Amino acid sequence: MIESELKIALDPKGLARLRRHPALAAMRRAPRRIETLLSVYYDTPGRTLAAAGTSLRLRRVGRGWVQTIKRRTGGTAAGGFFSHREDERPAPGGRLVLDGEDADGALADVAEAAAGAPLSPVFETRIRRTVERLTPPGGGEVELALDDGEIRAGEARLPVRELEIELKQGGVDAVYAVARALFDRGPVRFSAANKAAIGYRLLRSEAPPALAPRRAATLAVDPRATVETVARDVLRDCLGQIADNMAVVAESDDEEGPHQLRVGLRRLRTALRVFGPSLGEPAMAPLNAAARALGQLVGRLRDADVLVSEVVEPAAALGLDPAAREALVGALEARRSAERAGVRAGLAEAVGFLFDLGLFIEGRGWLAPSDYGQSERLAAPVADAAPDLLERQHRRVRKAGKHVRSLDSHGLHELRKKLKQLRYAVDMLGPLYAADEVGPYLGALKALQDSFGSLNDAAMAEASLTGPEAPAAADPAAQRGVGWVLGSLGVRAGDDRPRLFDRWERLRDAKPFWR
Repeated sequence: MIESELKIALDPKGLARLRRHPALAAMRRAPRRIETLLSVYYDTPGRTLAAAGTSLRLRRVGRGWVQTIKRRTGGTAAGGFFSHREDERPAPGGRLVLDGEDADGALADVAEAAAGAPLSPVFETRIRRTVERLTPPGGGEVELALDDGEIRAGEARLPVRELEIELKQGGVDAVYAVARALFDRGPVRFSAANKAAIGYRLLRSEAPPALAPRRAATLAVDPRATVETVARDVLRDCLGQIADNMAVVAESDDEEGPHQLRVGLRRLRTALRVFGPSLGEPAMAPLNAAARALGQLVGRLRDADVLVSEVVEPAAALGLDPAAREALVGALEARRSAERAGVRAGLAEAVGFLFDLGLFIEGRGWLAPSDYGQSERLAAPVADAAPDLLERQHRRVRKAGKHVRSLDSHGLHELRKKLKQLRYAVDMLGPLYAADEVGPYLGALKALQDSFGSLNDAAMAEASLTGPEAPAAADPAAQRGVGWVLGSLGVRAGDDRPRLFDRWERLRDAKPFWR
């Protein structure tokens, strides 16, 4: 049996809020029940079951015991969505059942992973669970579990509070329909690991990961994998990066949070563009538009961060008088605080985007019954499709930079955006190729991107620091600071512009590694 569930981490207030949520009564199809669960997880001394992606537990249910074996179904979990093959059977007397009927090979997998080593308890969970059986308006059936308890490994303890929405009948859209009904505002923190994985971390004395900005993962790409599988894994990683950094922006002032959130949104839009010809572009249009709008929203805060920390402060350090620096930085800090408040409010309202993206990925929202060639495109080995997918992005860059020396600021900005998209595409599909083949092309691409830094800083600073809406427009001291900053940026941009043209020629002449 395949178990599919969405997990969301909660704090005590969130747990209490969900227990009282009025949407539960509207969807409830059976009386709520409260369970006290004791689950004991087993492994070998060498933890070989964990290494094989298998968990084995005994759970006390009422007066009896149930044994459960869970195994990964492939791919990477992201956005709180977990899918496992599950084997569940009675365990009389609370003893492991390691032989008997084995239709799906669960017992054989345990035996292979254990390789004759003894199995013994390694950690346990003690959970108070509130269980609801729900039917969302669109149909289907899910089991909702609100868990409040702890994981114990020896003397170590770790609290666990989370929501699980498990699909029981129908399509995965039922899971996301319940999630949307319960969370109309963010932030939402998707669970990054199931209880078994958390238990093993506790066993190794590893501290729970702190809330921190998340970068894109480096994904391994099997040349034999289908285009659909690779696209799914890339989209999952984009969702994880976006969701984690939305929480960072909501709960901290770390400047890397808005940066990585904007990167995640740009990576998502690039992935939709890169894989669009294979998956089908019409289904992706609403997500692309929503990601673009969110990117513009968070971009205001990211630009404010860059302006203060990476543009004005370094320029001011070159000799700006203290009074002008203090007046300008003070005005920019006030604007940044206002932008942060606005972005947080906007992201809280945009929580539905996360569920829409999760459903698109896990529900294979790209499938189009009327597209008769889609199945063949989806099933194609990614190694066969990658050259064409990369070539499309490469040609877009070549076209945008054809007359690079005569481009105005708008044209250079468009070229810069296409270079970013090409870079993300190379990051996604480059692992298919040998590093020494990718290296020269990627090096030329990175160098050219770096050359745009000072030009972009100068353009952004001029747009932000001038005009009637500019901060401290009526403050003479601040305006002295503006003049100093724009002047120093203009000099640096002028010095860097010839280097940009040289690096463009280097990229233009670099051999595309996919040909």
